[in-house]
Amino acid sequence: MAEVYGDWEDSYALLPRLMGAMEESNPGTVFVPVYNNVYTEDQVRVQDKLMFHRLFWAFKPCIDGFGFCIPVIQVDGTFLTGKYKGCLLIATGVDGNRRIFPLAFALVEGENSLSWAWFFDQLHEHVTQREDITIISDRHAGIRNAVGGFPDEWGWRWRWCIRHWLANFQHKFGKKKD
Repeated sequence: MAEVYGDWEDSYALLPRLMGAMEESNPGTVFVPVYNNVYTEDQVRVQDKLMFHRLFWAFKPCIDGFGFCIPVIQVDGTFLTGKYKGCLLIATGVDGNRRIFPLAFALVEGENSLSWAWFFDQLHEHVTQREDITIISDRHAGIRNAVGGFPDEWGWRWRWCIRHWLANFQHKFGKKKD
């Protein structure tokens, strides 16, 4: 399989080319890759070698379309499986037909406070061009910590997803038998 599709390292090494191709076919699409320096066991930096750390992206039609959505953004994360662990963070809106509207995505090292704060910073800078936005999510500790750092000038608010709240309530106190 690796001969046909390449191995994990090859896949991550191809990310810049993939981003370039998507940006060329979708002008205005935003990609924000973050790479870390690579060091030897003796803590000597390896020249001309970087290691993938994070990636944020939002397609231009999604960025433009958010202006026609209600000012509510739902965020969630899901864990990646495979050789390299990580998390896919997703932000969606709701369009005028009450349908889910994709806004932005990120590959991050895990669902923690730092990765969520970085995701929200990128989302604010590249996707949302207005204030008074409500973020809806589960009560994950990383999200709770990140939203506590929203600058006041953003005008963003955070609310819990009622579905997650109800599921947690039923898990803790049991579901009432009919």
